[in-house]
Amino acid sequence: MNTVREIATQTISRILGEAAFIFTDALADGAKPSDATWDADGVSLQFFGSPGGELRMWVSKGFACYAAANMLGIDGDSDDARRKGTDALKELLNMIVGNFITAAYGDTPVFELGLPKNIPHDLMEKDFASPDAVWLGAEGNPVLFILETDEAKKP
Repeated sequence: MNTVREIATQTISRILGEAAFIFTDALADGAKPSDATWDADGVSLQFFGSPGGELRMWVSKGFACYAAANMLGIDGDSDDARRKGTDALKELLNMIVGNFITAAYGDTPVFELGLPKNIPHDLMEKDFASPDAVWLGAEGNPVLFILETDEAKKP
């Protein structure tokens, strides 16, 4: 039986591939960026139900443009891709969370999704050091995911 973390990792990889044509692998330990110098953008999405939780995603600045370009079929160096990069990340996170909660908990429990939101950069340090961090390599870019659920907080 897969753990919730394994299901999340599989869902993340599948949705990035299907929705944005971004293919992932586990990121080797030596390939992680330095938390002090990584210029990353973060987005998060809360879900409410039993259990509730939050998924956070941190990506290199250029990755958002790459995702937007792939999702919209536009040039990755265009102003349009830069303007729509954060929205593309939020939409990817929305798809990931929706698919994850169904894969992990089935379609019987009722969940509500919050609105995807930007995360201030100063909160990255905590996520960067988390033992629950899921690091993926995505088209040469490091991508960090943190899944927190109410289940994980139970003794």
